[in-house]
Amino acid sequence: MSTDKVFDEETASTQDKTLDFSLDEENNAHLPTQARFMQLIDALLKSHRSLYRHIYGDSLRSNAFKLLLLALFSLLVYGLIMGAFSGGIQWFAAPLKVALGTTLAALLCYPSLYILVALSGADLRPGQAAALLISSLALMTILLVGFAPVAFVFTFSIQALPFMGMVHLLIWLVSLYFGLRYFIQGVITLGGKDLMMLKVWVFIFLLTLMQMSTTLRPILGTGERWFTPEKQFFILHWLQNMHVI
Repeated sequence: MSTDKVFDEETASTQDKTLDFSLDEENNAHLPTQARFMQLIDALLKSHRSLYRHIYGDSLRSNAFKLLLLALFSLLVYGLIMGAFSGGIQWFAAPLKVALGTTLAALLCYPSLYILVALSGADLRPGQAAALLISSLALMTILLVGFAPVAFVFTFSIQALPFMGMVHLLIWLVSLYFGLRYFIQGVITLGGKDLMMLKVWVFIFLLTLMQMSTTLRPILGTGERWFTPEKQFFILHWLQNMHVI
């Protein structure tokens, strides 16, 4: 089953409940405007519509900063696991690069996000779109931390860089899938009609994020410098490291 079909099926039921948050109120799915970190994590994992309701009411701003801190902390933790593979300077460089690269990718893609969300039919203000993006990143990074023990086992049991790269890529793709699914369902819930516009942005974000991982290399391996000045497309870089070309 293709990713597009999965997204279509999972958002079909969401479209029937667009902007209808009465069910959340009946089930007491309430998120405080000054929520604690564990309450935010619980909402991200169990009660997406409570977050959508706050975004729709423009009342998530007070929690958006906490969600951003949560995402940055989670990225640093997962980056530490990645840096442990090579050790040395990567103990410090990898966490910073993972956090910096993901943040930059989100910032660079935010203008196109706002435009394409508007074209999809959702009437979101810039702050609401930013809150949805931040909460999507927070969910994605929480999943990264959840999978970190798996990566940790391989980090200290194998030496093959290509295989370790595939492990991390798989973990990132799974985490991105759930984070971006939350984003798409959120836009549909908040009034979006054109799913194709959202898929275009997802493609742009994934492309930017993957290229950022190559621009900030080395992250997993070792190098004489913190950054490699040579320009390279990420697919070519991956193929070279896998010794395919």
